[in-house]
Amino acid sequence: MAKNNKTRDKSVIEHIVEHCIRIFEAKEIFGDDYSVFAENHIYFDAVSMNLLQIGELAKHLSKEFTEKNNNIPWISIISLRNIVVHGYEILKKDRVWNTVCEDVPILHKQCLKILEKM
Repeated sequence: MAKNNKTRDKSVIEHIVEHCIRIFEAKEIFGDDYSVFAENHIYFDAVSMNLLQIGELAKHLSKEFTEKNNNIPWISIISLRNIVVHGYEILKKDRVWNTVCEDVPILHKQCLKILEKM
C-alpha cells in the first residue's frame, strides 16, 4: 500500500471510530431504549447522521485496504449511507436501531484493532 493511501486510510478509520463514539454518546444521553429512539426525532437524526458519515468515510478507503480488511462489510456500510442520503423517509427505525446496537460496537472494535496495527 502506498504511503499516501496508508495515511489516508488511517485517517478515515480514525474518523469512523469518532462517529461510532458519537453514536455511543447519543445512546448515553437518550438511553438504551428502542421506544425512546423510535419516538425521538433528535435521537434518530443524530444516529442516522453519524451512520451516514461512517458510510461516506468508508467510500474513501483504498481498495487495497478494504480487500485486506474484508471481514468488515464495507459495501453494506456504504449501502446504508446511500439509504440515509437518498431514502431517509423510508429508513426503518428498527433496522437502524439493530445496526446501532449490534453492528456499530463490532465496527468500533474492528477499527480500533486495525489502528493498533497501523
